[in-house]
Amino acid sequence: MWRLIFLGLVIWLMVYWVKRHIRSSNKPNATDAQSQSETASNDTSEKVEDMVQCAHCAVHLPRSEAFLVNGKIYCSKNHIPKI
Repeated sequence: MWRLIFLGLVIWLMVYWVKRHIRSSNKPNATDAQSQSETASNDTSEKVEDMVQCAHCAVHLPRSEAFLVNGKIYCSKNHIPKI
């Protein structure tokens, strides 16, 4: 019985060691992680865009996709009133 427990413990330790070794080899270096975090923070600051609300249906959408007519913002050409 003790042999089975010992064998199970040895197998568990080997699996633990292999997983730890694989995990440590996949980690990036500290300098790589720092440069990646700086790049990611620059990318997110460029992607942030103001959200605006349609004057007709009150849907929120990015400013770049909105239509500005007579000082009012619309989400589509169909919502712009015909004058």
